[in-house]
Amino acid sequence: MLEKIKVLREKAKAKGNPVLREKSFDLLLETIKKHQPKKILEVGVNVGLTGIAMLLHSKEATLTGIEIDEDVLKEARKNYQNFNLSDRVKFFIGDASEIIPVLTGEYDFIFLDGPKGHYYEYALNLIPLLKKGGILFADNVLFRGYVYSQNKIPHRYNTTKNSMEKFLNYLQNDKTLRTEIIDIEDGVSITEKL
Repeated sequence: MLEKIKVLREKAKAKGNPVLREKSFDLLLETIKKHQPKKILEVGVNVGLTGIAMLLHSKEATLTGIEIDEDVLKEARKNYQNFNLSDRVKFFIGDASEIIPVLTGEYDFIFLDGPKGHYYEYALNLIPLLKKGGILFADNVLFRGYVYSQNKIPHRYNTTKNSMEKFLNYLQNDKTLRTEIIDIEDGVSITEKL
């Protein structure tokens, strides 16, 4: 099954879909295998391949996904059908900034891969949804190497850089959380709620 996903990931990448990079993908699946979550929240579904891989590695899990792009979500639905996983997933279509604040319940795993400039704002609403012992896994947290960099960066990236630094500082300074930042590819953070 994982081979099939790898092939589909390559096809999606070739079409220009933003696909989770290889080492980050492998680390995500290792983390899923280790924690075996039952309820997963995915912010940024894309074509569904990462969510499918998470469900395949955590046999009892269900997944709730948020995606803003209807066309991309149609493809995600097809992919979930092809892997016979439609009964383990539900989707919200729309802006995560509007959806996350109204979510209820608890999740033991949250995968954050949405718009980078909103991570801090999302985190304020995601952390309360996370069960004790739950994991928030965020991609792209070092944002092209600009986060925490003293070098001059292109002006158009300042807002995203500042938001991401605020996000990481929040995760690292909150005493109810333990956060590890892993400097692979575009940077990953793994946060456990204590």
